[in-house]
Amino acid sequence: MSADASAPDVSFEELVARMPPSVREVFPPDRWKIGKLWALELRTEPVEVADLVWMFDLPLWQLNGEPFRVTPRQVTETPMNFRDHYQRVMDADLDFPIHLVAYRGRLVVLDGVHRLLKAHFLRRRWIEGKIATAAQLQECVGP
Repeated sequence: MSADASAPDVSFEELVARMPPSVREVFPPDRWKIGKLWALELRTEPVEVADLVWMFDLPLWQLNGEPFRVTPRQVTETPMNFRDHYQRVMDADLDFPIHLVAYRGRLVVLDGVHRLLKAHFLRRRWIEGKIATAAQLQECVGP
């Protein structure tokens, strides 16, 4: 796995401190655990891709170990400049639902942006998703 395919090796507090305001304001501030999120008993339902493309303008991904340097839109426009992320998008398994939470009046993808971008590339109107409530996301917070 390349350096751009894994999370940066920093504390949660340091990651939040480095997070651009555009990213910080759209994600719940709690330190939730991905394994706990996946373990929630959530119903799978279709989510319209068009309702989530606003996230493509956020610098969600890292480049050369530096977090928050690449937007999904950049990968869409110049995929060969971001080969690691483009490969992750192409390898993404759309049979695995994305995970979302309703936060500040809209759905936010917590896990699955590479899958979402693949669905967008394939011009799919819908993607399977599991939507957590704020209370359910709180169940995922912890060490």
